[in-house]
Amino acid sequence: MPCNGRYASAAEYNNLLCAGLDLTDPATLAAIEGALDMAASDIHMALAASNQCTCTMSAHGLIYVKKLNIIDAAVLQHCPCGNAVRTQEERDALRSWLEGQYELIRQSQTVVCEGATGADYPAFGIAQYSFTEANLVQIIFNRWSALP
Repeated sequence: MPCNGRYASAAEYNNLLCAGLDLTDPATLAAIEGALDMAASDIHMALAASNQCTCTMSAHGLIYVKKLNIIDAAVLQHCPCGNAVRTQEERDALRSWLEGQYELIRQSQTVVCEGATGADYPAFGIAQYSFTEANLVQIIFNRWSALP
């Protein structure tokens, strides 16, 4: 289930941010994991809002949420651990980008589920039309008959 725990590890945080941290230091490891845990809650909320918590996450979806998890930990959670975001302008730009990404997830325009297509996927549907009352009754009867 996608809405459970952090998505990225401390090693992935270290690699993505090119932080060069000593991950054998318990205090450093605890700080990174704590920030990743807090950052994951933002992702959980966005996924829950779009009913994506009960699906199987796709491989590309997992990479995407790992990146969001790491950037959120560095920017919004202010993880001091080798933070590559040094200026306020960088922080503001990434914060704005994160908000946009979470909004896309909430609106189901970005879907992390295996086999899902997202809200902007073109779809085709059909509807039966009736020009007489007798046909309308037949359409309703057919729909009711098809129900389990």
